This record gives sequence, structure tokens and C-alpha cells, in this order.
Amino acid sequence: MEFVIVHFRESRTVLIDGDEAGDAAGPTNVTLRINQGFHTFSLAGPADFAPQKQTVKIANTTEVSPQEVNFA
Repeated sequence: MEFVIVHFRESRTVLIDGDEAGDAAGPTNVTLRINQGFHTFSLAGPADFAPQKQTVKIANTTEVSPQEVNFA
């Protein structure tokens, strides 16, 4: 199991691989559990963020040191 935190200026639902209802779904700015591998991240709600999506390899993380994904 791996860990990721998706940062954004407000709370949004994190879309992982296009799904907001998956096992790893959750809000921004909170550490989420996810399977190892490549995953595509985006945010629900208005498209007022950049980039619109990011594909990131998630590996070798811990709950204390999650992979960080940033949206502005």
C-alpha cells in the first residue's frame, strides 16, 4: 500500500484514474491510501486549477512521507 496527498487551495474531491468513488478517493489536503503504480490525478468541481490532470508514479511512500501532487 502506498500513500499520496493531493494539495489544492480548497477542499475538493480527488479524482484518481477518472474515478471519484474508488477505494482511494478522498478530499484534497488529506493523506490517501493507493496501490503502487502510475495513477492519473485530477479534481472534481470547476476546472479552475492547473494542470487539469497529472500522471504520477506512486512508489516507496509511507504514511509519514506520502507522494505529493500539487494543483494550483
